[in-house]
Amino acid sequence: MNLRSLIVLLCLSNVTFVQAETTEPLSVKEKQSLPASQVSPSNNLPEDFTHRLKEAESGDIDAILDIGLVYMDGTDYLPADSQQAAIWFKKAAKLGNTDGDYYLGLLAQNQEKYAEAARWYRKGAEKGDAYCQYDLGFLYERGYGVKQDYQQAKAWYSEAAEQGQAYGQFALGMFYHDGLGGDVDYQKAREWYEESAQQGVASAVNNLAVLYENGEGVEKDEERAINLYRQAANMGSATAQTNMGDFYYEGHRLIEKNHYQAIYWYKRAALQGNADAQFAMGRGYESGDGIGKDLPSAFDWYQQGAENGSVAAAMKVAEFYEQGLGGVTADHGKAIEWYMSMADDDIPEAQVKLAEWYLEGQLPKVDSQKIVSWLLASEQNNIQSKNQLALFYLTGTGVQQNVQKARELLQQSAFKDISEAQNNLAVMYARGLGGEKNIFRAMRWFERAAQSGNAVAIKNLQLLQENKEAKASMLKYSDNVQLIMNKR
Repeated sequence: MNLRSLIVLLCLSNVTFVQAETTEPLSVKEKQSLPASQVSPSNNLPEDFTHRLKEAESGDIDAILDIGLVYMDGTDYLPADSQQAAIWFKKAAKLGNTDGDYYLGLLAQNQEKYAEAARWYRKGAEKGDAYCQYDLGFLYERGYGVKQDYQQAKAWYSEAAEQGQAYGQFALGMFYHDGLGGDVDYQKAREWYEESAQQGVASAVNNLAVLYENGEGVEKDEERAINLYRQAANMGSATAQTNMGDFYYEGHRLIEKNHYQAIYWYKRAALQGNADAQFAMGRGYESGDGIGKDLPSAFDWYQQGAENGSVAAAMKVAEFYEQGLGGVTADHGKAIEWYMSMADDDIPEAQVKLAEWYLEGQLPKVDSQKIVSWLLASEQNNIQSKNQLALFYLTGTGVQQNVQKARELLQQSAFKDISEAQNNLAVMYARGLGGEKNIFRAMRWFERAAQSGNAVAIKNLQLLQENKEAKASMLKYSDNVQLIMNKR
């Protein structure tokens, strides 16, 4: 059975310092192309194609598959025709050939008919086709066309891996690495990554590097990890290239910071469609680090990264529209659209931004209860969400006013050095809202907020220092809270 190449899918995430590769669906088996020949004057098709077609019509299984592939991909002399391709692949499948099952699954998958793809892959997988087993595992892993089931995914990846299928070996290693479909087992993860790496899978080399970088199942060895990252990067792994870019961008005890080298690696990954690398290219053009400062180019890269799933890039696109940067016309409406899209996808940073704008009166058409629901969902894992939620409780916006809850949330935010929270908590201490009145603690929190440059806190601190008996009503909340309070 001929090897199939890997289709590169694009990932959604912020740039992280060390990234592990994930599984991808497999593409068409690498078949030898039909040889070039003279065009037949009778039907305007190459003579070798017409000859191969006759062989297919006579029942030659390899010829049947070749004709199906020509129709599937199209050529200079014949446009792609998925219906004709399916006819030929079904002929192969009917003859018991698992390649036919695979290609029928692939045709369906390319059309996002995942349930149909799963049916064809299953037919081939149950006959022992390692590639069908891998792709069926992938569908179970992602929940495409079947109910997501990590145990089923792991079982099919294992079937493929045991047959020596390189990407099945990589996928099984990843499942042991992450504990999907069972317990974490770094030793088995390493073993399967090594098997896959020996067959030239760059993703497996990258993930081996992650194990050595973190000391997972092996003795921690940063030098070996970096060598493996570099090896995987040179093999073409966009994730490894991004990792190398991160090492050079941030600097490491074994790698001197070098923004020019960082850009070299980021660009290689970005041109392959890696969203995190595209964000990094935008960052480079925005700051000028390692490349000339060029805001329009920064915006272009941010857009590409956003379209491919980078939250950090999407936040930058919204920011460019908000502020009118890089030749982009300032467009508050478009900025809101970007933030709303991310907020609906449960991105806390976007939810916090919209919450700020709502309190400032810049989102009149958005339901305050919707914003509160966002903040409630994310406040456990995001301190800025916690801070914004406190302001909604404090002002009774979109939720019943609860000053005790507001003070509790502000305390948590204040201890995380959110200067706005420190100022607002100080005002509550000074006024005795949501708990005891304590001018001493109010002074301490005003001081901490002022040290961070919070202008409102600086004024409040000056007022108290001049007159500790000053009326607490003279002390000001942050501007967005004060705006709401003044309307009442």
